Amino acid sequence: MTLLWFIIVIGIIVFVHEFGHFIVAKMCGVYVDTFSLGFGPRIFWFKIAETEYRISAIPLGGYVRMAGQVDVPEEYDKELAERYKEVPSYRRYDKQSVPKRMAIIVAGPLMNLLFALPVAFLLLFLGANEPLDIDVTTIGNIIPGSPAQISGLIPGDKILAIAGYEVKAWQDVINQTRKRIGTKTSITYDRNGREIIAEINPVLDEEKGFMGIGVSRMMRAQITAIVSNSPAYKSKLQLGDVVDRIIGIRTTELSMEQLVKEVRKHPNQKLLLGIKRFLPIRYASQSNTFTSTNIYITTKRAGKIEHISIIPDSEIIFCEESAPTNFQAKTGDEILLVNGRKISTEQLSEYIANLPKGKAILTVERTTGRVTKSKMSTNINVNIVDVGQLGVIFTPAHQRIMYHMANAINESPKRAMEKIDETVQVLNMLIQRKLGLNSLAGPVGIARITGAAARSGFDVLLNIVLLITVNLGILNLLPLPVLDGGHLVLLAAEGIYRKPLSSKFVLWYQKIGFFLLIALMGYVLYNDIVRWIIDSDKIGLILGKLAQLIGM
Repeated sequence: MTLLWFIIVIGIIVFVHEFGHFIVAKMCGVYVDTFSLGFGPRIFWFKIAETEYRISAIPLGGYVRMAGQVDVPEEYDKELAERYKEVPSYRRYDKQSVPKRMAIIVAGPLMNLLFALPVAFLLLFLGANEPLDIDVTTIGNIIPGSPAQISGLIPGDKILAIAGYEVKAWQDVINQTRKRIGTKTSITYDRNGREIIAEINPVLDEEKGFMGIGVSRMMRAQITAIVSNSPAYKSKLQLGDVVDRIIGIRTTELSMEQLVKEVRKHPNQKLLLGIKRFLPIRYASQSNTFTSTNIYITTKRAGKIEHISIIPDSEIIFCEESAPTNFQAKTGDEILLVNGRKISTEQLSEYIANLPKGKAILTVERTTGRVTKSKMSTNINVNIVDVGQLGVIFTPAHQRIMYHMANAINESPKRAMEKIDETVQVLNMLIQRKLGLNSLAGPVGIARITGAAARSGFDVLLNIVLLITVNLGILNLLPLPVLDGGHLVLLAAEGIYRKPLSSKFVLWYQKIGFFLLIALMGYVLYNDIVRWIIDSDKIGLILGKLAQLIGM
């Protein structure tokens, strides 16, 4: 399904790009020989008038082939010269005026940028799951050792301005901090009604995996499932309830992570939960309203492995931040046995919840190695501790936000421009070497992202389509050989000198660009594959076994 969604998304975006070249070429009267989605051998085709429309075997691009417009001058390619010898000169691309040829070239990336408008419209009109707007710029978590922590920010602070720029949404926080990587700037925030100004230095920290100041947005806990015969099942809690307070224990509103920690501290205790109930779907033009209520609930005692969480519906260990540096368990370990007993995945959580407080032995299977991997089994000693349990599954609180048609039409250019601005920012950081080339995603990376987006929901997939089409449009305008921007550079030079450039120069220019592009694609593809292997135990284990066989 990942491959299928990748082909569909890339196919649509490439079609839009090539259609831009194609339609403007037709408007200029240029002879168009082929319109192809994909490269290599054709697998489906038909012909209308002079143009053959085809789908080719390699779905990583496409092309529009016009008489007189080729990467290699015709005097160096006799087959092309023969193919187009009957085409009248006035219908050849190379005989058109410079402005017409520029229009044909720029139409491809421009069409990608324009395509962002209907995609953004669909995203707004159909609606997308978005975090609650009551905490649009409120900090939920701070990475230890990050610029935010060094500057004195704490969870619950509401960011008001960065370098004097008023922030009204979390995306503003991201954009303004990205723009100022490596530059000391001021940040204004509200803490309990008091306005504070501090100095902060946004950074790119690859080791800790963040770019900016090291904060994440406040995410409140929303109930998405209630376990039968649990304390929550017997209470007045409802699906969709946002639980953000424990009255009498914490005076401040809590993020999902903070709430879970507090509930765990109180096994077999009566708690008064503060609940907010929002509409599950609302239009952006509506003010966001909610009703508040307080609900008593007595938590259930459950056993929990100290410092460890188990990823839902799996036997995979996740080590929590509280785990000491010398902790025996590692994130990614797979539980095989508990106290020597094999427990099914479906019963594992319940079994651990019923374990008494004290020592336990986990037999785990651990995958080692980065690319070539191997598995080993080991026993680790753990503590079972008492924790409070409500019997619910929390997810970050959200609402589905929709726009009326007229509002979606008006808002879509702004949403598209936000994506363009994000892309330009990242491109600028690459040029300034604040970001390395290893941060780029190639075909494999884009396929994985697209597949994950499709599994997450149609709104997430539309966001990825929006991002890719904007990226393709902007990157193609870069003044690099082989790209559309490189062709525009040649045409600009021809317009300045008022005569066609030397065929030898064009050939040299295109060859240099081609080899540079192939080198870049090879490097990006290599990084994609390495990341894929690192993330995929099965592939790594196969390589590990091959390495063992070769060693033997």
